[in-house]
Amino acid sequence: MKLLLHTCCAPCSVYCIKSLRGEGIEPVVYWFNPNIHPYIEYKTRRDTLKEYTKSIGINAIFDENYGLREFCKNVVDDLENRCVKYCYRVRLEQTAKYAKENGYDTFSTTLLISPYQNHEALKKIGEEMAEKYGLTFLYRDFRPGFKEGQTEARELGLYMQKYCGCVFSEENRNFDHIKKDKVESMKSNRIIEKRIRLGRSVKNLELKPYKNGKQDEIKFIYNLKKEVYHKYIEEIYGEWNEENQNKLFNKFMKENSKNIELIYLNDKLVGFYNGKNKDDNTFEIANICIMPEYQNNGIGTAVLKEILFENNDKDVFLQCFKESPAMKLFERIEFGKIMETEQHYIMKKIKK
Repeated sequence: MKLLLHTCCAPCSVYCIKSLRGEGIEPVVYWFNPNIHPYIEYKTRRDTLKEYTKSIGINAIFDENYGLREFCKNVVDDLENRCVKYCYRVRLEQTAKYAKENGYDTFSTTLLISPYQNHEALKKIGEEMAEKYGLTFLYRDFRPGFKEGQTEARELGLYMQKYCGCVFSEENRNFDHIKKDKVESMKSNRIIEKRIRLGRSVKNLELKPYKNGKQDEIKFIYNLKKEVYHKYIEEIYGEWNEENQNKLFNKFMKENSKNIELIYLNDKLVGFYNGKNKDDNTFEIANICIMPEYQNNGIGTAVLKEILFENNDKDVFLQCFKESPAMKLFERIEFGKIMETEQHYIMKKIKK
């Protein structure tokens, strides 16, 4: 048997060569991988294989065909099926063609070791090419030796690639990272856009998400709620009970910590608001609290307009103490009363 072994990379070849030699078969390594991109990756894998084959005393032939343009041209119309329709086929056909032209009677591929490749498709295409060129396709399921080969490759210090080869496989491997980066970028853009909108109303006004667990922020929120609502609580329920209010506040923080935005003016914490989606079409504002010394400066108006901007496709509701001076603000921004209790008005933003 004269075997030409298509070889995708040095790490995958380690176990395959050892296994074949164990059968008394001495393969000739054949490098033809126009699917590997970019060029620096192609060169690194190729050169690693050159060094490895020399170190183990095995003959190796290198077909220098980088082939980025040709590869992309042939896979771009069906990226999901690129491996079976083109990538496997072009490499195995070239291997069979070279084998036929150079006196080999058998060929195989190290791709058969990878649990990440389509094993059955490789076997089928290999057999098709063997029939076409009048050769034998040596099929072996090398997959049981994958981990052993990878471990030995690491111990030898071989370059270990992080993706299959083409730019599309590199994209697939990093899909979660790409998606995360995109989400983070969009989030960052929204923060900047929000800052710009707020700044048009009140210079250096910002809304920042509450960082769960920061004690200084928790203390600020509690003290501000107490300062803003103390008067109404005493009028309705009698004397302010610190112990009971602390329990209620702890429950409030547990239920709403993800929905709190802190209000900053010139980098100073001056208030907070919280609200949440009740369903896909409804947003409820629970609290807008601003330190008394910063009230009547347009901050509440700017924050409320920002909330409405971010929820412009929803019905927006809020609840307000009947005696609250904020009633004037809500009415000015066209919130209408739709319901009342003994102490509160339930209001809804009027849509034009």
